[in-house]
Amino acid sequence: MNAAMRRPMAGPMGRPMSGPMGGSMSQGAGGVQEGLMGMHIGNVSDGIADKEKLYGALLEAKLAGADEQKEALKGKRRLNCVPILLAFFLPWLLFLVVYACTAFYLHYVSPTATLLIVGIAAIFCILFAFVARRAWKTKGADGFYLYYLAIAFFVAVVTGFLFGDYNFWTFMHETYDIDHLATYTGVNPSQQTVFGARIPTRGGRFQDAGKVYFSHTMELDNSRAMSFKMGDLYCVAPLVDKNCKSNCGHDFWAVGTNCCSENAADFRCGAYNNKRAKSGVRMVNDGARPFYRLAVLQAEGTYNMVSNHPLFFTLTQDPVGDLRAQKRQGYKRFLIAMIVSFFVSAIALAGTVSKTKVWERY
Repeated sequence: MNAAMRRPMAGPMGRPMSGPMGGSMSQGAGGVQEGLMGMHIGNVSDGIADKEKLYGALLEAKLAGADEQKEALKGKRRLNCVPILLAFFLPWLLFLVVYACTAFYLHYVSPTATLLIVGIAAIFCILFAFVARRAWKTKGADGFYLYYLAIAFFVAVVTGFLFGDYNFWTFMHETYDIDHLATYTGVNPSQQTVFGARIPTRGGRFQDAGKVYFSHTMELDNSRAMSFKMGDLYCVAPLVDKNCKSNCGHDFWAVGTNCCSENAADFRCGAYNNKRAKSGVRMVNDGARPFYRLAVLQAEGTYNMVSNHPLFFTLTQDPVGDLRAQKRQGYKRFLIAMIVSFFVSAIALAGTVSKTKVWERY
């Protein structure tokens, strides 16, 4: 079979086809084969070209989309966390520093240093404002946070000084004064023994008293209370030894404001109804002292008394506890200011940023 297949095709006479006819058929088969191969190669080339065109179109579309996104984001500014945190925390910390320096012990021991610190902070705010204004003009939106910091610094210094100064004079100053004064115990408000003789107790010997623990026989003489009205009602009542019958001194007075009757001896200030209240905390308010002195002068004329060196006290059972409670009020105000200013700083910054839309500026 193999030999037969290898034989050349015979002609009509049994002879192999040769010559022009045989050669033409062989050449025609080769041409068909070559044509089929060319068609296949052409189809492959066309497929490759189509794929290249498709890939090129996708690449161009991707690049066009990237360009569009780039153009869309070109004018937008990303929200940078670092300047936001600085704009939030720095004014808040400056407020706390100025408040603490103004409200507490530094203000008492060195008012000059306190004013110097506040003055340096104020000068810093002014210089920073000039820098921020220049940055705002030259850099535009890039100078926004500097401009905001300049305003926030100024507000922080002013409010910190005002609130701190109020806290100092309202709650802390008197406690520091009393802490620096002397403490006396077992004081008889009416009589004292000098070289074996009983003489009236003189307030001049206790001018440096801050806290006084009286003898257990001390009592409030409400029957000789008096008041003086000058806007507020300044009330006084003598502290006496209930066992003293003659030659008694009247230099120790319990005082209070708006806690008595204007037309009658009715003193209701401090621990007036506490039988265990045998102590006094010195009244060191310089503004109120002249009015209490006028009330004592009225009591001297009304009750035929003599008080050459009157000392004024708030009647209490526990002087140390009262001073601690008053200091806690000052510290409490500082903590409240710390918390409130934290949220105010956050709200102010968030509101300003959202209103100006600084991250969307072109």
